[in-house]
Amino acid sequence: MGIMISILLWSVATSTAAATLEVGPNKTFARVEEAVAAAAPGDIIEVFPLPNGEPYTAVGVLVDKPGLIIRAAGGPGARRVTLSGQGFEHSGRGRIPRAIVQFDPGADGGVLDGFELTGASNRTENGAGVRINQANRVVIRNCDIHHNDMGIMSNGNGTPSTAAGQVIEHSAIHNNGDDRLSGFNHNLYLGGTSATLRFCDVHQARTGHNIKSRAHFIRVEYSYVHGSANREFDLVDSDDTARPGADAILIGNIIVKAPRHPGNRGVIHFGQDVGGERNGTLYLIHNTVVTSYISPVVDLSSRHARAELIGNIIDDGGKPRRNQVLGAGSRGQATASAITGTHNWLAPGFANRLAQTGMDAADNTIAEESRRLYLAPEQHDYRLREPWYDIVGAGRALRSIRLPATPEDGTAEPELRRQYLHPLRKQPRPLADPPDLGAIGVVRR
Repeated sequence: MGIMISILLWSVATSTAAATLEVGPNKTFARVEEAVAAAAPGDIIEVFPLPNGEPYTAVGVLVDKPGLIIRAAGGPGARRVTLSGQGFEHSGRGRIPRAIVQFDPGADGGVLDGFELTGASNRTENGAGVRINQANRVVIRNCDIHHNDMGIMSNGNGTPSTAAGQVIEHSAIHNNGDDRLSGFNHNLYLGGTSATLRFCDVHQARTGHNIKSRAHFIRVEYSYVHGSANREFDLVDSDDTARPGADAILIGNIIVKAPRHPGNRGVIHFGQDVGGERNGTLYLIHNTVVTSYISPVVDLSSRHARAELIGNIIDDGGKPRRNQVLGAGSRGQATASAITGTHNWLAPGFANRLAQTGMDAADNTIAEESRRLYLAPEQHDYRLREPWYDIVGAGRALRSIRLPATPEDGTAEPELRRQYLHPLRKQPRPLADPPDLGAIGVVRR
């Protein structure tokens, strides 16, 4: 009911032409905060760069009006405008934001486009570049979010209708964290109803995980997630995840563990860390996963947690190890047998312990030897080198799987029509029938 009321109010507010409010030197407003305060619902706030690319400093923007578009001047391809949090205490008390830009209840449909956000901090070590606080359908696009206590934070209020339809796309989120609270700061720390990431580069969380989520539903597609101080994904429990359908879909991603790793060496954790329930399925569809560690690629840790793996390349990076663990059920009444899947290509080290899962070696390809698979991984190029003939299609498996619908757009079928191109670009995926395994399609000569 609350969402319907906000949609109706926004529709009425935006039925007249939106105004454009300009921020910058010789413009109407000197600060983003001033323009947001003066804006009407649905207005566009255009922020121009300062001389010599200097940052706007001590920025703390609280958005509580629907449909505001806050964008850097210049359009796609222009240099990002820097919003620095240095000099501002992002305390979160009262109407003080806990982020450089915070979308509060009432800010449904907000857009943030084209900014560098850095320097957010507070005394509790959770100042964020961006915070989505119970607002729905917020879009973060074309941003570079780095060196904050947290990169992006979001939260609902425990009901299935807040922080719904979050979209984060074409953004770099990296090097966020704080040694004062080591292990508890993340590049993304998401909650609420649903979130989608696409065409993002998420890397080098300084102390925690690259992507931690307590959201009821999360979809991460065509992104590059790598080099975290701890796990690449930590998809865990909250009030929102106790309901059935607390699923996570990872499709078409390049996921790479750092070769020297200070923290937890697992790749993806799906389950609990505060004693609750993750009542859903983790879908890994056509990802390229590179890890040289024995720690699990998939670790389930709650009773109703399940995982299905189809069409992935799970590789050791050319560094063979014995007894690598593809999947584990480590705690919370979870079992490794709840991990199923077919048509995956696995480095040889995963063969010895595959039987602990619900996966059958006959339905997957086990490589005979470890080898260097990619053209130039040191340059973030994970296209396959020849010979790649044993890394063939997933056949009917992909076409027969039906994924849970993504709440914000109803997407259910896996597409595999696009792929990530570094940095922060997308390109059409070379089509093959059956489709090639992994995140990057093979170009056939």
